[in-house]
Amino acid sequence: MISVARDAARDNRIMPYYQPKVSLKDDAVCGFEALLRWHHPTLGVQAPGTIAAAFEDLDLATGISERMFAQIIQDMRRWLDDGVEFGRIAVNLSPAEFRHESLVSRILERLHRSGIATSRLELEVTETVFLGRGADSVAEALNVFSREGVKIALDDFGTGYASLTHLKAFPVDIIKIDRSFVSNLDTDPDDAAIIDAVVGLGHKLGMEVVAEGIETNVQARYLLDRGCDYGQGYLFGKAGPAATVPFILAGQRVHGGQEPTGNAAVRG
Repeated sequence: MISVARDAARDNRIMPYYQPKVSLKDDAVCGFEALLRWHHPTLGVQAPGTIAAAFEDLDLATGISERMFAQIIQDMRRWLDDGVEFGRIAVNLSPAEFRHESLVSRILERLHRSGIATSRLELEVTETVFLGRGADSVAEALNVFSREGVKIALDDFGTGYASLTHLKAFPVDIIKIDRSFVSNLDTDPDDAAIIDAVVGLGHKLGMEVVAEGIETNVQARYLLDRGCDYGQGYLFGKAGPAATVPFILAGQRVHGGQEPTGNAAVRG
């Protein structure tokens, strides 16, 4: 995996795909999550799971992140120049990236050089970044990002090992409910109860709540009725290349289409 990822990064075959995030109240697209994809010379576009080991390697994870951010910021600048109102772009950060001391300056300098407001960027982290010896450096990095206006999202909430105290200790603006709870909420009362609790907790702490992996109208309606703010999933649209973003925003009709079949795609 590391060898393949190194070749992909060297040959500039790393690319972002964008999945819409919508307001559950009115189905309006309010932003996108940039998901990592890479192009195989013969197999075509590949999901990040095929190079998962690369994200634990400090130098390689940083190199991949560099290429992702370069393309994402280039896309954001082009959309702004073309008058495309894309909202906020969310980007995942791997735990390895926090071990690199240039993480904060690298991202902020790219935004400033491109004339893009920091409020346009949302950084997603999983609970695992809060654990271990590097927790202090993670806190410092997230606090700087937050002070500069970048939004911080806690991804896959409830599936890791972090304490609820981390919601107080770190500058978290958004909680993302993991798809594993959403997929069976209409048949599993335990999953439904967890969702109810997370939505209530998030709102009491003044945070936005996003549900991932929404595939049916029943799921979307349940989440809306419980007060969940935003949703992502196949019901609203799969991830696609940058060229699809203006068309999605121009149409704005993302809810109620044909539901997908099969397993959800591997996320980046």
